[in-house]
Amino acid sequence: AVGAGVAYLAWSSRRRRALPPVRVRLLYGSTTGTSQKWSASLASRLREYVAKELPETPIQILIEDLATFHIDALFEKPGQQGTQEVVLVLLSTHTDGKPPPACAHFCDLLGDHVHDFRVDRDALAHLSFAVLGFGSSDYESAGHFCTSAAQVDAAFAALSSRRVAPLGRVSDTMEAEPQVAAWRSSVFDAVRRLALGEHMEPIAAGVVVGAGEELESGAESDSDSTTLGSAVADDVEELAESCAGTVNSSALQAGGAPREMVTKRHREQLTKEGYKIIGSHSAVKLCRWTKHQLRGRGGCYKHSFYGISSYQCMEATPSLACANKCVFCWRHHKNPTGTEWKWKMDEPDAIVAEGIEAHQRMIRECKGIPGVKKDRWEAAMNVRHCALSLVGEPIMYPRINEFVTELHRRKISTFLVTNAQFPEAIDALVPVTQLYISVDASTPESLKAVDRPIFTDFWDRFLASMHSLAKKKQRTTYRLTLVKDHNMSDAKEYARLVALGDPDFIEIKSVTFCGESKASNLTMGNVPWHEEVKAFSEAMLSHEGLSENYELACEHQHSNIVLIAHRRFRIDGRWHTWIDYDRFHELAAQGSDFTALDYALPTPEWALYGSDEHGFDPAEVRVYHNRTKQKAKQGLLSEAQLRQYPTNPADA
Repeated sequence: AVGAGVAYLAWSSRRRRALPPVRVRLLYGSTTGTSQKWSASLASRLREYVAKELPETPIQILIEDLATFHIDALFEKPGQQGTQEVVLVLLSTHTDGKPPPACAHFCDLLGDHVHDFRVDRDALAHLSFAVLGFGSSDYESAGHFCTSAAQVDAAFAALSSRRVAPLGRVSDTMEAEPQVAAWRSSVFDAVRRLALGEHMEPIAAGVVVGAGEELESGAESDSDSTTLGSAVADDVEELAESCAGTVNSSALQAGGAPREMVTKRHREQLTKEGYKIIGSHSAVKLCRWTKHQLRGRGGCYKHSFYGISSYQCMEATPSLACANKCVFCWRHHKNPTGTEWKWKMDEPDAIVAEGIEAHQRMIRECKGIPGVKKDRWEAAMNVRHCALSLVGEPIMYPRINEFVTELHRRKISTFLVTNAQFPEAIDALVPVTQLYISVDASTPESLKAVDRPIFTDFWDRFLASMHSLAKKKQRTTYRLTLVKDHNMSDAKEYARLVALGDPDFIEIKSVTFCGESKASNLTMGNVPWHEEVKAFSEAMLSHEGLSENYELACEHQHSNIVLIAHRRFRIDGRWHTWIDYDRFHELAAQGSDFTALDYALPTPEWALYGSDEHGFDPAEVRVYHNRTKQKAKQGLLSEAQLRQYPTNPADA
């Protein structure tokens, strides 16, 4: 027995010495860090796996950023004989399926090597590889579903590298971890086999495995590569991590029932940011202007332009899903995306009732805030207005008409904003108090860059939505969000679009900067001053004869927004942009035809464009942040900054 033991130890020692060293190189390409995070997670799990399954294997794991990685390193053969080298590429998707800008050079150089006759066809034969892409399956119909990852996968194979795991595609339509797990399992098994010196045939291209379900070869594939999982867009890899999810056509629960729109990760992320999730696809959130006016510190622009009581306004949505991933989205893409309704559907009256209850609970929590006015706090429990612009696309909700009707039954006015991608839903919409379409760009190219739409026919839908708006008899509005260096150079093109929708009003506002976001690279430098918003508005009126029918009517300097109104609302020399809400509810309940002018009221002088108050209600008190007052007293505010305030903060 002793002899047998000595013989085993000798065999084990020889075997340990004979095991080939393994080097795993993890290369990630991202603009916001999600691929980097997944690379670190993969490296950590791989070390644990090797320690448990291959304790005697000499293994080196490297993590490198494709933004700084030198591609020549791939073509250098290992110095130590027998070294097994594995390259794992984790790559996100940018606009139009392109790689993130920081690593575009790597993808271009890799493609150049494939087509360069001076490069041997077996230049990467010494490598084994696997690729994991992050994207959104919503873009699959446009051919942008992890396109860059598929191209990198094909390039490695073209240079004779051995594919040891199918191309993985992680979609933001589902939780990321289960999708990554399938690909990771294949990779770990390949590393084990390579470390043990087992023979491995390269994984063939053409078989698609998606959403945990194997499909026939070539089905639902937009490349020649083998695929696992699904994918992101628009640096949408972080959307997979930040829960911006979508559900594809096969996203059903067991038994064929539609799954809920809001996943556990969605719910956690949105709740953390102050949203109160209602049912499975709706939400409410307390607007900062509600809190401001509760304290007598000023109302929102809707108070100035349309006469709402900001402290009686509920910000809500019956659909957290959206068909765009706008660069300026103030919700940082924590909500799902989609082009049609494929989820479980909640009852409209239940959404309204639960939404009001959640809003009232938030109002109750404001009671202890210093400065809250008792009479306003009590009145705030009675919701009078609903801003359906919280997040997502409310008009996507198939029962939106019942939802709106229930709000009106409760004498709650409706300000509904749509992203101009569902013209048929606009056509079918019952009268709302004021209907908006977001006009975020004036050309197909700029709209694609700013809104990052999921629909491939987004421009046709955009224009059709304007035509649908023109048919409406109640109040209609174009909402323009200005983003410096993105959409402020086309005042003339915007003016041309006005004729298509013939809106009653045109709101032109500065983009709201909500801090840094993985979903956007906007900074404070992209936020125009109020003076710049005014200049743009005046320039827009000077084109296409727009000034014949429209005038500058109101402004709200506090919100960096200007209102252009149609001259039909200038009655007997006075603007009538305010709303008679009681009259609207009477007209809506009657069911007869009525027009926007049937429930118009005169606009107060302080709300008018060019007024001394700049749209700030004199019944309120403007309060400046202590930091602002200190800077003003120290002379640290520029002239441009001081012009943003109705009075000098130093005198407050």
